[in-house]
Amino acid sequence: MITAYAREGEGLCVLQEGEATAPIWVDLYQPDAGELALMSGRVGVALPTKADQEEIEQSSRLYLEEGVPVMTALLPSRKGSEMMQMGPVTFVLKPGQLITIRHHAPRPFETFPTRAGKASHGCATADAVLVGLLEEIIDRLADLTEQAGREIDAISRRVFGPDKLSTEEHRAALREIGAADTRVMHLRESLMTLERVLGFLMPVLDKMRAAKPLRAMLKTHYRDARTIAEHASYLQQKTALLLDATLGMINIEQNAIIKIFSVAAVVFLPPTLVASIYGMNFTHMPELDWPLGYPLALGIMVLSAAVPLWFFRRRGWL
Repeated sequence: MITAYAREGEGLCVLQEGEATAPIWVDLYQPDAGELALMSGRVGVALPTKADQEEIEQSSRLYLEEGVPVMTALLPSRKGSEMMQMGPVTFVLKPGQLITIRHHAPRPFETFPTRAGKASHGCATADAVLVGLLEEIIDRLADLTEQAGREIDAISRRVFGPDKLSTEEHRAALREIGAADTRVMHLRESLMTLERVLGFLMPVLDKMRAAKPLRAMLKTHYRDARTIAEHASYLQQKTALLLDATLGMINIEQNAIIKIFSVAAVVFLPPTLVASIYGMNFTHMPELDWPLGYPLALGIMVLSAAVPLWFFRRRGWL
């Protein structure tokens, strides 16, 4: 699907098919081969396919095509409690026109067109539209990072709270920790690719003689992205610590259960030995004819069980 935006007043409006106004921003959402070929012919630049966008080499994500910068970043898409979806988004900046190519729906692409006029430097030029869109993306990544931090704090309070968790609750906590760590990892990866895009774009705008305030704003966006990435790294360390601590608590509980069985085995071992001796049924066993033999055997069994218990308590093992 191809959506074209033109400047209207201080904001952007969607161009209807057939309008003669030149678009300032063309957004390609899940384009097929025909749409990519059509737009490539219009802009005079070979636009990347989805397979090209998914290449991990930096040279495949950031390059100049006939002097036109082609920049790809990984961006998250998440609505409510849905699982976060990651996908590549490509920005192609021509003089006077911005082209974006995406195959999923990050929220900034839905919110920015209605708020473009309120961006820091408006949307009078394609450069300004790109800088404003990047600002919206960074704000969204900051919101997702803050949300991930709150989710991790909630898990931490539940795991280390005063209420003892059951085995099933511990399993649920481990699954939540794993999901939170995955989200933070995706956010960090997205911020790293966005940092590279901003670092690549700054000299490009200098060469294109973009407005000085736009270049200054781009440097601010770069610092913001780096700061959020550092916070995401901290959250990733926090989830690793939370995972280790949760596993440690589960091991402590399992060790306590094993200790109970070990103590029970040690306590019942001496009485079992006594009972085994007097259960051998040899012909000459004097205690078998002694009237006090039975109570004596019982007494020895009780005493042999009590002595280990007393010893364990004295050593602080119970």
